[in-house]
Amino acid sequence: DLTASYVKKNINGAEYRLLAYNGSIPGPLIKIAQGAEVTINFKNGLDLPTLLHSHGVRMDNGFDGSQTTQKEMKPGETFSYQLKFPDAGIYWYHPHVREDYEQELGLYGNYLVVPVSADYWSPVNREVTLFLDDILIENGKIALSKQGADHTLMGRFGNVMLINGETNYRLSAKKGEVVRFYVTNAANTRPFNFSIQGAKMKL
Repeated sequence: DLTASYVKKNINGAEYRLLAYNGSIPGPLIKIAQGAEVTINFKNGLDLPTLLHSHGVRMDNGFDGSQTTQKEMKPGETFSYQLKFPDAGIYWYHPHVREDYEQELGLYGNYLVVPVSADYWSPVNREVTLFLDDILIENGKIALSKQGADHTLMGRFGNVMLINGETNYRLSAKKGEVVRFYVTNAANTRPFNFSIQGAKMKL
């Protein structure tokens, strides 16, 4: 069960009204075995139309959650997305209505499709999902228009950087520990040069 709704969130000491799936930014990590079929019962708890798009997932066209395959869901409406996950890897879900507003305010989350083969990836001590994002806050307000998109192709660079929805995200690791990061860029425009100071990384 997945619901899009409003949440209050503190960013750099000020409280803002943002959007979230199941009350969290990012939304819940949905872990699925490769080859599984999953039904996501989605509810629009917003006062805006929305859809749920499963980005990069091979599925039946009727469950793509884009405006070319599905009518926008009005506030309060529900829809059951029947999804197939034939491919291992990391994918993400987000709205396909007013992405410049809804995605920017926090509507994004990951699918982690666990491979059937145990040696699909190199062994690690643990796995961590990371969402990189930015948000534009000017004069104490989030610079977005609810009435309509006000930037061409949703182009807007933010001035506050977020990792998993936080400005001060922290993670501890032991010396010699190997961590696999699944990194998703949820920013509307910004490319990120992602690195971890003092850590050896490989793609």
